[in-house]
Amino acid sequence: MITILFSVRVVDGKVEAFHEFAEQATPLSRADDGCLGYVFHQQKDDPRNFVLREQWRDKEALAEHIKHLIAVFGPPKPGEQLPASMTALCESFDLKFYNVIGD
Repeated sequence: MITILFSVRVVDGKVEAFHEFAEQATPLSRADDGCLGYVFHQQKDDPRNFVLREQWRDKEALAEHIKHLIAVFGPPKPGEQLPASMTALCESFDLKFYNVIGD
């Protein structure tokens, strides 16, 4: 199992656009084969901060998910993996992978 925490600081003035992206990406991602969990959270006291917690069955399922995101939201910038239409909304982002304990 793969667990990812994806933290995002959204560009000032783009919170609504990022929120719309999250609302579109969530049901699409949850429908992807191998998705075990996919939930966006918006920080209450600073709405420009978001966290996505996602879990995937394996590396193959995650790779197919990324292909699906690109098919729906467009290609990434050269040298990147995530759709440019999403990363352009981000002032900064951080992607971390975690191991599940007690599984």
